[in-house]
Amino acid sequence: MKKIILFSLCLLGLSQINAQTKITKTNVLGKWTILAVDMPGMLYYNLEKDSLALGETLKSQMPDPSQINAIMPMIKSQMTVFSKAGFLFNADGTVELNSGMEGPQAGTYTVDEEKSEITTTEKDQKQNIFKADILKENLRISVKTPQGEMMMILKKAKS
Repeated sequence: MKKIILFSLCLLGLSQINAQTKITKTNVLGKWTILAVDMPGMLYYNLEKDSLALGETLKSQMPDPSQINAIMPMIKSQMTVFSKAGFLFNADGTVELNSGMEGPQAGTYTVDEEKSEITTTEKDQKQNIFKADILKENLRISVKTPQGEMMMILKKAKS
């Protein structure tokens, strides 16, 4: 009986470690930089490790392994734009958005805790709605792109 209880407590503890946390205005405050980019089926790129893994969808479009080896450096060089991208969420509801391709854009943001969404409004009134959550101290933001959904995994920048 003790083994069953101990085993159950271990499972509960592990599930809490990997549990997603809904976002709140408090837990998104600060500067966030991109740790990794995940485009399911297409690619996963970890900026810290400079590692790229191609997904099955992308691999299936290149049956010749030499094509994959040739395209990897090109994709990595395109992904470096994410090293300059990030968000700065301020307590006063202002946000600084940095796409990595142009200078920072100022705007405002709101957090919908029920829907687990962050809505940003840029100076030109362009709105973006991001599904978001916190997982293991990382902010995960889902972005819809013409190529499909992209998940940005961000880490809090050290002050």
